[in-house]
Amino acid sequence: MKITVAAAAPEMLPGQPGRNMANVQASIARARDDGAAILVLPAGLPADMDWQTLEREADKMVVYPLMQQSLTREELMLPREGKVLCCSTDSPATISSHYENINLAGLSSHEHMCVVVMACPMGGDGGTLYTGQCIIAQNGAILQSEDGYAIAQVSIPSREKKAPVEGVVDQQPITPWTPFPEELPRILKLQGEGLARRMMARGATSLSVRVERTASSLLALIACVTAVDKLKLSRRNIHAQTDGERAGQIAAVLGVTVGGQGGLAVDDTDLTRRAIDGVQPEQYDVNAMIPRSVARLAMRHWANTCGDSRLSVPIRSIVNHDNDPWEMYDYLLYFSMLYELPKWTQARMLQDAFAGRYNEAVINQVLDRFFDHYHRPAACDGPAVFSADPIREER
Repeated sequence: MKITVAAAAPEMLPGQPGRNMANVQASIARARDDGAAILVLPAGLPADMDWQTLEREADKMVVYPLMQQSLTREELMLPREGKVLCCSTDSPATISSHYENINLAGLSSHEHMCVVVMACPMGGDGGTLYTGQCIIAQNGAILQSEDGYAIAQVSIPSREKKAPVEGVVDQQPITPWTPFPEELPRILKLQGEGLARRMMARGATSLSVRVERTASSLLALIACVTAVDKLKLSRRNIHAQTDGERAGQIAAVLGVTVGGQGGLAVDDTDLTRRAIDGVQPEQYDVNAMIPRSVARLAMRHWANTCGDSRLSVPIRSIVNHDNDPWEMYDYLLYFSMLYELPKWTQARMLQDAFAGRYNEAVINQVLDRFFDHYHRPAACDGPAVFSADPIREER
């Protein structure tokens, strides 16, 4: 038996009940018109919705959690019977949780020989952005994983035997923080959209950003370009204070204004610098939750895919020149922030992980610098691209 299932994440904007209601109605109408028998929406939709109207518009389509109680992320892996497991979560999807959600949906659908439909929230306040990740999985295979809306035709599976799962469900990268290659454009999108939201919240139509000879500084510049493009503003509204010939060349090719001041100041301080140097940005910081090693990967990807040698050549030059062993600093940062492991435990882990790539002197230099200067970064005004909340393991 084949049925069509959908997951949708209508955008929720604080203080706009009419627009929120219209967005939910649009998601229901889209899934209904696509022939979906089941639609999953995120948990935590505003309480001021006209629920009776929404149920009428759903017609014969079952909508979770509007018409039936859905599962939580914690309940998804518990032993249960069911052909279709619907999970409405109120947890915002960050880059680090993106592949965790995919793994959870894939493994649960494999374990229970069923279909899993998951929806995460979309929206946010000011510069915070929730992406609205939607996933449909069956028997360990990820059928759809999209932001905002996912739909697939599924076969109600037999529970007689488990389908093979090897090579189907994504595995988390071994190196902490490192995203999958396909996640790199997503980082750039999140930063740009988060900045665009902050501009709308502040009523700003122009930006100021400093462009230095670092990957993080270039990443902030590209976020500014993405934001003004999204808002259909001129790139001349970006005022860049450049440091060096290559930075000036990049700014000129992108079409931004070199010099001057814009309405909203954008900081380029990354998560690694905040942790090691203790820098606390006073402006909106698009890189607040981006480790330096990830900034380098993201800018290298952007240079390789922009299709313009006037940009790709100087960007690669700057990124390659920024060649400190950032992956080791970010390795320590990951286990310090998320797991709060003691220094000597991390020292052994670092030596085991990087002994084949760096000599002992470099590894010891990184250990000394990091633990001499590390302070847990304070909360900062910027998009939550990665999660830095400590992971408390049950004992």
